[in-house]
Amino acid sequence: MKTAHFPTGDEPVEHDERAALSTSLKGRVFASPARAARETAAWIAPTFEIDSAFIDIDYGRWRGLSLSDLSESEPKNIHAWLTDPDARPHGGESIAMLAKRVGQALDRLATEESDEQCIVVTHAIVVKVALAHVRGEPLANVLRMDISPLSSTELKLSP
Repeated sequence: MKTAHFPTGDEPVEHDERAALSTSLKGRVFASPARAARETAAWIAPTFEIDSAFIDIDYGRWRGLSLSDLSESEPKNIHAWLTDPDARPHGGESIAMLAKRVGQALDRLATEESDEQCIVVTHAIVVKVALAHVRGEPLANVLRMDISPLSSTELKLSP
């Protein structure tokens, strides 16, 4: 069971849910450098490329801490982070910084991989900012989105 903790960045995949991954996935595979992403990419394809643009957001000093503990000890900082995409009270990346990094990576992939499908194995918040990027939605919507572990989200490039 997942708890509301900011990840440390090197967690393994908690459950062996390989059956949940589609065998119909085809294309060049990219993975975040994080352990869980690399393990998941290895289930999808025998070879894959590490792309650091898709690494999880840098939670700074909040890495490994629970949201409930931080809500008690740093309520103003948590509120700022949850409501302002430019806030980074933890000293790491803001959601806006993450969105810029992911948007640039998606634009790069759209140019490099324009004629073929590619698969990116990454983290929920990265998927959320990617969705906001392609939909042209405000970053304030990002933390309201719910992305399940080992789920897939398909983004299509329109000519």
